[in-house]
Amino acid sequence: MRTAGPGTTNAILSKRLFRADGRTKRRRGPVPRSFTRRTRRGLGLALPLAAAVALAVAGCSGGPAQPVFKRVGPLITLRVGLYGDPGYRQAGLYAQYERLHPNIKIVQQVTASQASYWPKVAAGLKSGATLDDIQAVPVSDISAVTGRLSGDVVRLNTLGGVAAGNSAFADDWLPWVARQATDSAGNTYALGAEIGPVAMCYRTDLLAEAGLPTNPAVLARDWATWPDYLRLGQQFRARIPQGPSFTDSVTSIYNAMTAQAPEQYYNTSGRVAVSGNPAVKTAWGTAVQAAQDGLSAKLVPQSAAWDQGVTRGSFATAVCPAWMLRQISHLAGSLGSGQWNVTSAPGGSGNSGGFYLAIPRTSAHQQAAFGLASYLAGPQAGAALFRTQGDFPANLDALTAVDAVTDPYFSGARVGKIFGDAADLTPAVITGPASEAIGSDLDADLSQVEIGHVSPDIAWQAALRQANAATAP
Repeated sequence: MRTAGPGTTNAILSKRLFRADGRTKRRRGPVPRSFTRRTRRGLGLALPLAAAVALAVAGCSGGPAQPVFKRVGPLITLRVGLYGDPGYRQAGLYAQYERLHPNIKIVQQVTASQASYWPKVAAGLKSGATLDDIQAVPVSDISAVTGRLSGDVVRLNTLGGVAAGNSAFADDWLPWVARQATDSAGNTYALGAEIGPVAMCYRTDLLAEAGLPTNPAVLARDWATWPDYLRLGQQFRARIPQGPSFTDSVTSIYNAMTAQAPEQYYNTSGRVAVSGNPAVKTAWGTAVQAAQDGLSAKLVPQSAAWDQGVTRGSFATAVCPAWMLRQISHLAGSLGSGQWNVTSAPGGSGNSGGFYLAIPRTSAHQQAAFGLASYLAGPQAGAALFRTQGDFPANLDALTAVDAVTDPYFSGARVGKIFGDAADLTPAVITGPASEAIGSDLDADLSQVEIGHVSPDIAWQAALRQANAATAP
């Protein structure tokens, strides 16, 4: 799993068109470009999931039906720099690629956390240091690659992806994902590999104990808005006053809400806009209300205390990106199987975490690296990773292929469709160089309100001062 890092680990949401709404998918070739993913699904344009996974891992067992490819030319070693280990090796993807390309040897370099990974990579890019041939770029930091670091990574348009006037970057990935990695001149600098569309995970047993609905469709209707969600939380607390909390953390609510807004900490002019942004102010007020109503377990996501809270059943609901399902099932263990379920989040859709693949200019094997990056961010790898590792793909055909995936642990929830629909509706977000820092400061200030250390007004004013400081020259 790749979270958004400690700057946004307590930020459960890392926010992030060729069409104006950024939500309609398009595809090259004979299929009309106005078709959505659902239309393509009905036409059977993507590989069935079983076939996609089979292709992705074919050859790893060395069975007799697998063709043998012989190396032609010198052996090329491609180094892939990642954080959090997305499971390419575990899913057999490296072995498959090396079998198909016997002149390629893949060496993976993994850093445990985004917090220790990305600053070093960004500094290395800027200084011209020799880095890996492929480097992961967190979704929350992609604006740096299309902006101040754009001269230090390869423009992928120069390596491929454009033919007969059609752009595979625009047509083969979610529009908002492609847009994030493209500058105003139309240059694409990275391929979307993994995203974190957001839903709501919940404990069916705890909601039932409080006399609340447990059916995912009914819940999606009953908490369609964030005020509806707080209303259900108030009922939960009134009926189980000494029991578990309704939600894990108010920072989860805040970040989910801001992730659903196209403008968060920067406006369309590229200027910081925190105090005057109604989306930020509304999200802050809603999170504060949840804290004042006593709905939160005060457990910051991705912390050791949060892990223990999942294990102990300390809260009934949690905003959850796709990659969090594997964490929850691991932490809750066999006793939690069938007690958790998933449905859509209140208020709309947003994104949390994920990463792109970019090629530093210092790579001596740029074209070969582009081939590998295209494979790892492509439909076969994406389908295999979601099935085996729980990482959600950004590639359109991969999304279509995993649409029918269900999760027995989460009460048979249609996780492929739930997260796929959320990915469809995620807005294209305006980000800037200080987005991470501003979000982290707001989370920290909100946490102080949550635990009762400061008043909401004092915390808000502190957050505004920090936002100004983060963008000071």
